[in-house]
Amino acid sequence: MIRINKFFHPAAIAKKTFFYSLKFMYCLDEKCPNGWTHFGVKCYKYFPEAFNWITAERFCQTYDANLASVHNKLDNDHLLSLVPSYTNFWVGAQDGEQEGQWIWSDGSPFDYTSWCSGEPNNSGNVEHCLELAYSSNHCWNDLSCSDRVAFVCAKNL
Repeated sequence: MIRINKFFHPAAIAKKTFFYSLKFMYCLDEKCPNGWTHFGVKCYKYFPEAFNWITAERFCQTYDANLASVHNKLDNDHLLSLVPSYTNFWVGAQDGEQEGQWIWSDGSPFDYTSWCSGEPNNSGNVEHCLELAYSSNHCWNDLSCSDRVAFVCAKNL
């Protein structure tokens, strides 16, 4: 017997309820717009167009989204799975307001990093935006926000 909502049910009923719940959860995945990929509690889309960081962020906002934020290795790996090999792309962090104080454009906490060796280095005192560098170790690099690269948008379900 397994307890479900105050009542005890035979294991067979509980198993059916579990699979029905999984089926229902799968249907919720369809809330992502066509062409967007569901992961966790967000929908993601890779855009190959090369925009500067602010233009990419504004483009994402037209979809009620932001440039993607990264909060753990799983997020990082998921973003890498969306883009062609050896493609560098914008994500939503910048430190343009205060050097070294990175913030995500979606307002979420900057609670995970995966910087490339020697980064962030603010080379030339102009690198204030974060690109995910599709190098052998899939690490992060600070880059001039005026550079033009591809990008990934993320929107809440």
